[in-house]
Amino acid sequence: MPQKESAMKRVVTFALLALTASANVALADPPPYFSIYDTGQPGYAYGFGALVRRTGGSTSPLVDFTVAAQLSAVNGPGVEGWAFGAATEAWAQPGSHSILVGLESAVINEEPTNLYPKIANNAVMKNRADGSTDPGWPMNDNSIAYWITGQTGTGFERGLVFDTYALTMPNGRPAAIDLSDLPDDQIGQIDLIRIRKDVALRYDPATRQLVLHVGP
Repeated sequence: MPQKESAMKRVVTFALLALTASANVALADPPPYFSIYDTGQPGYAYGFGALVRRTGGSTSPLVDFTVAAQLSAVNGPGVEGWAFGAATEAWAQPGSHSILVGLESAVINEEPTNLYPKIANNAVMKNRADGSTDPGWPMNDNSIAYWITGQTGTGFERGLVFDTYALTMPNGRPAAIDLSDLPDDQIGQIDLIRIRKDVALRYDPATRQLVLHVGP
């Protein structure tokens, strides 16, 4: 009988320890997720995939958002460092002959009557969380919408290239760069192309001509 009671005490003790451990795990931050996959098989190889399909929603248009993935990197107060929302890389190791695409962002429209914008890439500058009050100051010092860089000793041969079928507008004339949504006076305050700090291509709203501005 004492042996049975001692065994029961051990079982109860182990159960309490297990519950305590599981409670601590539940309260702790989850570990980072890593997908390491090495394959020699033909076909597609995915490290991570997600498909979110919406078949219903709100009765009002443009209310619901369907998002396959959202990644946020947040540096808190007192942190002075880098924050990358996403870092994607495509490698060709020695001996590999591959087409490299660091990031593909595509829009796929199969509805001919869909007249809403189709935006492959949206670069957004914010100074507050969505729904928060405007702080009254842009806080956009040193902000860059698209930054093209390279390692020391290398770089891109071409900065921006349009493929044969990249620009198509059946009922109009496509534009490689479009500033038409900006009013004339606002375009007049912009350096369209800044060659040097004091040399830039500008637009004159009065004459509606492009002028080369050279500072004193």
